[in-house]
Amino acid sequence: METKIISIVGEKGGIGKTTLNLILASNLHYAKGKKVVLLDGDNPQYSIYKKRQRELSFLDASEIEELEPYTIERVTVGSIQDTIMKYYGLIDYIILDLPGSLNVEMVKGLLYVEHIFIPFSHDELEIDSTSNFYFTLKNNFLDNNERVLKSVNLFFNKFKLVRKNKFSLLRQQFEKAGIPIMQSVVKDRTIYKEQYRNTLYPIPENKEEGDMDIKKFFEEVEQLSNI
Repeated sequence: METKIISIVGEKGGIGKTTLNLILASNLHYAKGKKVVLLDGDNPQYSIYKKRQRELSFLDASEIEELEPYTIERVTVGSIQDTIMKYYGLIDYIILDLPGSLNVEMVKGLLYVEHIFIPFSHDELEIDSTSNFYFTLKNNFLDNNERVLKSVNLFFNKFKLVRKNKFSLLRQQFEKAGIPIMQSVVKDRTIYKEQYRNTLYPIPENKEEGDMDIKKFFEEVEQLSNI
């Protein structure tokens, strides 16, 4: 089996990377039938791993067996390689959730990621830091034959329709600078955190089906991961 190692990642906290990695993993597994392992590398918080444990605590053994939840493991700088190799070639996706800062845990984790997805909004300072982060990845990982990284893709996060002209201008500026921007966006919706951020269930089948809804973003993540 061809395993893809992917990560929604950013070099600062509060951009929604953990929420999106979690929802992505749940929808690939429960809605798409993919074999998924989610590695929580956000040491020492391990918020995804702890959330899974809380959710399982409300279920009995038969309910857990019926759900067939995907695996979530904690990893450290020392264990990440062995953990990846334990699953590589046996599953469809390894999704790696990394810290929200460019520290040793993130750098070590990035050595193994094949496709990176970077969220950013219209904030001027965030745009500058995201651009710098992209070129850091490009120069040190994407353009380095000794690295496994195949693509770095930016996408609009916390997208608001009332600011679509601003985002359209930003898209032109990034494309002119040679920075790849995904066609799909992630809208600014509280429901992602309050309801859909779940390790045991996918987004309901009849929800998020529109052209600018989050399922379209996940479809594009799948497409780019298979190039």
